[in-house]
Parts: sequence; structure tokens; C-alpha cells
Amino acid sequence: MAGWLIPGQNPFGLYLYTEDVDALAAQVIGQTIEPHGPEDKPWGMYEFTLSDPDQTLVRVGWPTRLRAPR
Repeated sequence: MAGWLIPGQNPFGLYLYTEDVDALAAQVIGQTIEPHGPEDKPWGMYEFTLSDPDQTLVRVGWPTRLRAPR
């Protein structure tokens, strides 16, 4: 199925749920879409985003309400 993906217009995405959001963010520093790293979003998730080589949007996060207090 090669050639079906139009560069810059990948319609796919995935969400990775993990309690270790900060640890994963540290491993991909410099590759994230949001340069400030993970943050609490208005929709109730602590997350960051990045893009894979095919420009698939990848969100990594965990529900804010389930995070351990800091």
C-alpha cells in the first residue's frame, strides 16, 4: 500500500496512556511538538505530544485527577 499517505496530511493518531508521562517526555526531549513538555490540559489530561516519522500524531498522557500529588 505504499504511496497512499500524503506528506504532511497523515489523518492518524494514537494515544499512549502511562503513569510515567515525565519519564517518557525526558526520553524524547527535543522531539516533542510542545517545547515546554508535559502539562495539565483543560480536558483533564497531563500530556505532551510528538509526531512519528510518518507524521502520525502521538499523545502521551495520564488523567490529571489520577496523578500523585507533588
